[in-house]
Amino acid sequence: MTLTVVTLVLAGVGRRLHRYPGGWRFALSGRHDTDRDALDRARRTFRGLRREARRELARARAQVARAERSHRRRVGDAERHLARLRHPGKGAFVAALGKVSLHEHVMVVSGKETKVLPLNGLRVRFERSPVGNHIYLRRPDGVHLQSYPPAEHDEDSVRGFSVRIEHAVAKEAGFLTALATSVRKAEEALKTAHADTGNVQDARRHLDTVTARRRHDPALARALADLETARDHWQGLTGRRPPR
Repeated sequence: MTLTVVTLVLAGVGRRLHRYPGGWRFALSGRHDTDRDALDRARRTFRGLRREARRELARARAQVARAERSHRRRVGDAERHLARLRHPGKGAFVAALGKVSLHEHVMVVSGKETKVLPLNGLRVRFERSPVGNHIYLRRPDGVHLQSYPPAEHDEDSVRGFSVRIEHAVAKEAGFLTALATSVRKAEEALKTAHADTGNVQDARRHLDTVTARRRHDPALARALADLETARDHWQGLTGRRPPR
């Protein structure tokens, strides 16, 4: 306990000698209370005004940062929405028969190499033969034939599956028409989000105004001049220049 008290006392004395350099007499003697008080008043005034200036600048910078984050968030949301529309993916699962599965927007044919056939532009034809039942999936870039042996899938199930594919193709056509409109709107929304920088510009102008005003703040300049005068006086008195 004694060691702790001594340490604290020495730390306090050291701090006081740093604040009021020039020796014990100037740092501790009651004869120089007035000189120390004058120096402290000048310090408090200057530091208070500087602290307030820094706070105001910090608030203005934070306002700019918030406005920029908000703008980036709006742009990012618009970009992600547009990307989702442009790339809707396979869509929800609808039905499957054998190695072929039907989704909202594509057909997926499993095998050594999985094939993904978009429903857009797909033409479907069912055909029955002595060896089995067949579904032809024709696209502008080629034809896929899927055969179903009667022992595994009867004619009704294969024919019914082909009808479900045709219904999905028709539904996809309507979906793509509506999607084109949604994409155009999303593209316009993205342009609007990019251009909507009013809040950012206002925040930056406010920061510029605050920065200019604080850079040429007459009250802070006077307080600094008064502090330098007090430091000059102390240096003339002790031969040592005190810190601000």
